[in-house]
Amino acid sequence: MSDDIFSKLFELFDQPGPINWKLAAEVAKSVSGERSPIEPWASEEYRELARLAEYRLEQISPFRAAPAAEVLPVDARTWVETHLEHYGNVVEPFSSSVAGEGPVAPMMEQLKPAMIGLQVGSLVGSLSTWAMASFDAGIPPDRPGPLTIIVPNVDRLVDETSMDPKEVRLWVVANEVAFRSVANIPWIQDHLAVLVDRYADAVKIDPTKLSGLMLGGTDPGAVEAALAEAGGIDGLLGGEEAEAPRLELEAFLGALTGCSRLLARRGIAELSPDFNVISKRRDSLRERDAGESQALIGVSSVPAEATRLGDEFNQEVERRYGDDALQTLWADPTRMPTATELRDPTAWAARVLLDGWT
Repeated sequence: MSDDIFSKLFELFDQPGPINWKLAAEVAKSVSGERSPIEPWASEEYRELARLAEYRLEQISPFRAAPAAEVLPVDARTWVETHLEHYGNVVEPFSSSVAGEGPVAPMMEQLKPAMIGLQVGSLVGSLSTWAMASFDAGIPPDRPGPLTIIVPNVDRLVDETSMDPKEVRLWVVANEVAFRSVANIPWIQDHLAVLVDRYADAVKIDPTKLSGLMLGGTDPGAVEAALAEAGGIDGLLGGEEAEAPRLELEAFLGALTGCSRLLARRGIAELSPDFNVISKRRDSLRERDAGESQALIGVSSVPAEATRLGDEFNQEVERRYGDDALQTLWADPTRMPTATELRDPTAWAARVLLDGWT
């Protein structure tokens, strides 16, 4: 029996490539929980809401995006299985942050794929337990796919807010349609990669602490205990050098999700009189839920505050420059606000005016 267990562990950890996807899948599925049935009516309703949102946003959005080929209402486990590999791009760069010295260096190099797989699985698994769709996490997937809604998490929002279920579902779908539209801008993925790389380059991870997480295998409880013993997230990610690039990454994701929220609000304004109320309540719940499921390394999710600031920032750009300003703003990554400018549009305006705003 012990030989069999050893063989299974060896097979799980001995996988080719920069990311151990088999380990990532085991961790993600363990965190997401068992499958839960989705009511048959959900597919038809979410499909109708998606087409409605796509039509209305097409009338007001400066960014064109093809309608989703499929609209899939799913449970957390199915979302994990279909989205796991979409988020490797925001964790894999941190493999360079994990390095041992002296005799342990070769061993740490061999463990890197498993370590990164553990982090990807933890990230996607934790997102599946609270995020309702990609917009809720705020991290643009690295490839297009079906418009996918995690139905149990939407139902939980309905229960916790006591809002009209139909309006909440429309709010969710409209935000996801708008997020996909903005995230589809051609330079978004390249700029995201630059910001993630800068953050990863500045992060210093103590490999002796991170190796303790490996001993937890795919057991979320053991991983959580090992993380607590390491001193939490801050105990793993050392160095003040990482703070500035982290804030710049969050500012960019905040600007992106804020623009998405602005467009979603505008698109369904007549159909969702409580749009701002739902947004406020969701932000409050996200601060709780996301705070309880942080990624160990890499990017976890955009803070709710960054989305609120991004929404206000994009509105201010329009106020200053007119109805076509968003299209001009999002035409060039150099026009994105810094972490300071996201809170101070006047400072941003001074910079872009000097650079020339056409």
